[in-house]
Amino acid sequence: MSRTYRRHSRRILLVSLFAFAWQLALPHHAFAQVAPEPRVRTQVMFILPVDQALSPTIPLAEVKPVPAPIPPAPVFRVAKVRTLVMTAYSSTRDQTDGDPFTTASGQKVRDGIIAMNGVPFGTKIRIPEKFGDKVFVVQDRMSSRYGSTRADIWMKTRADAVQWGVRRVKVEILQ
Repeated sequence: MSRTYRRHSRRILLVSLFAFAWQLALPHHAFAQVAPEPRVRTQVMFILPVDQALSPTIPLAEVKPVPAPIPPAPVFRVAKVRTLVMTAYSSTRDQTDGDPFTTASGQKVRDGIIAMNGVPFGTKIRIPEKFGDKVFVVQDRMSSRYGSTRADIWMKTRADAVQWGVRRVKVEILQ
């Protein structure tokens, strides 16, 4: 057995022992994030037949879950209406800077994200002509050469972005 082989074997053994000790000291389930259970109201109904009210074979209660009421949709007030040149982009390196899946505000891209200059992050926008009551949120920026008269909608695929093309649309900036 060569000296290099023994050193390599010793290193593997030490790393394995360290990993084993790490698992014992800090089990992986201690770091697992548990998703909260959905809230369900329960309603208890007692079913007691008159002639067998004290019989141990008949269940005393039947539990029926009642779904929680759906909260009302938020009501927004239109602060401004502007006409913008609207384009679309997707998460490809040639259309974005750095990480194509992270916006300028640090959030991950998702449906409903808009890149726009001249308004603060978190500004809510509607495009009623094309999307009806769907609310978009400004979480990304465009190149400064476009100023505040253009906006970019994030789309899942490049084909969707190409199909959108360049459009002049009226947008409602909400409060």
